[in-house]
Amino acid sequence: ERLARLRTSTQAITPDVDAAWRAALAAPVSTEACWLHGDLHARNILVHDGALAAIIDWGDVTSGDIATDLAAFWMLFEDPYIRAEALVRAGAAPADIARARGWAVLFGAVLLDTGLADNPRHAAIGAAALARVGT
Repeated sequence: ERLARLRTSTQAITPDVDAAWRAALAAPVSTEACWLHGDLHARNILVHDGALAAIIDWGDVTSGDIATDLAAFWMLFEDPYIRAEALVRAGAAPADIARARGWAVLFGAVLLDTGLADNPRHAAIGAAALARVGT
């Protein structure tokens, strides 16, 4: 429903975004539980002198599919080569990456949709994440 609404109200839901969503839904489910931040996005990252300095707000720490935290790479890294390197360093398998792109679509859509109503910063983060999903 949210994707359909954004498809008619914005240009953010591109064929690449739709393809990433479909690929995520088709990707094998992970049954390996790992610790997750659970709310990893740009507003929970501290940067100093252009480098990651800290991750804050651990209130949603949980166990689950690593793809949910990997989705933050589409919100945090504009450069697709840096994003790819981060995924390699995280040890992400192709199925993890497909699911992570799907989570990036979900998080981007939520941030854009709700942000358009009352939070321009969230809308900008969501729009950027959706734009990066295709790269």
